Amino acid sequence: MRKLVLFLHSSLDGFVEGPNGEMDIGWISYDDDLAKHAKYFLSTADTVIWGRRTYQGMHGYWPTFEPIKYTA
Repeated sequence: MRKLVLFLHSSLDGFVEGPNGEMDIGWISYDDDLAKHAKYFLSTADTVIWGRRTYQGMHGYWPTFEPIKYTA
């Protein structure tokens, strides 16, 4: 049986969207440490599940995506 792990950017009050419903993550300080953690975390995943709004936001991106090989 596989594990289910949640990886979610949210504010301390639990919100994952801006005050007007926008789905950008501009309020996250995406520095080298967070990038290193995300690369490691994603290198251990074999499946990613998104909600409808995230999927719709990424729909145009994935057809042009060039895979990146990460090493843990």
